[in-house]
Amino acid sequence: MKLKTIKRTKTTSIVLANDEYWGILPDKILHFYCKGQIDYFELSDEEATKLIDEIKKQSWNKLLDYLAYRERSLGECKKFLSKKIFLKKELQPILLEKAVSLNFINDTRFAEMFTDDLIRNSKSKVEIKNKLYAKKINENIISNILQKKFNSETADEVLDANFKKAKRRFSNLKKNKQNEKILNYLTRKGFAYWEVKEKMGE
Repeated sequence: MKLKTIKRTKTTSIVLANDEYWGILPDKILHFYCKGQIDYFELSDEEATKLIDEIKKQSWNKLLDYLAYRERSLGECKKFLSKKIFLKKELQPILLEKAVSLNFINDTRFAEMFTDDLIRNSKSKVEIKNKLYAKKINENIISNILQKKFNSETADEVLDANFKKAKRRFSNLKKNKQNEKILNYLTRKGFAYWEVKEKMGE
């Protein structure tokens, strides 16, 4: 089997077979397989199997490091394996299923923590929903989390925080222009027209 490598960093390289990404390995490990032919080399089927096992082990460790930094969604981890460490497509679900089975990846837990953080930063319900979608969270999980976390009291607090921020932002304008800017600003953030108007009338 013919393989080739592309330098990724000073100490690591991407391994490819038939122009398909297999993954990333440290050069010090790769040298055991390529026998000095670092750019192009050939392996027996047995050697190729051992190389894939090594890539799988290294990729698992990289995934663990990625998960150790902060809570991650399954969608983020899929992107990491594919776009950051160029892992062979057939290996990606194996590592992801292992991480899910060990509860290292849990989209419900991620969504709850992420939503709590967004509420602390006064994000609207619409903004939170869009950000959860961007993280590839399942629609049912999003619906359940928002129902649980975003009650009427929370909604009022978030709107109030954004309204005060908008008033400060446009404080140099005349009243009519200020109200127009505040209305546009808050509706773009996902607040309903009627609730902004109601807030402005308080």
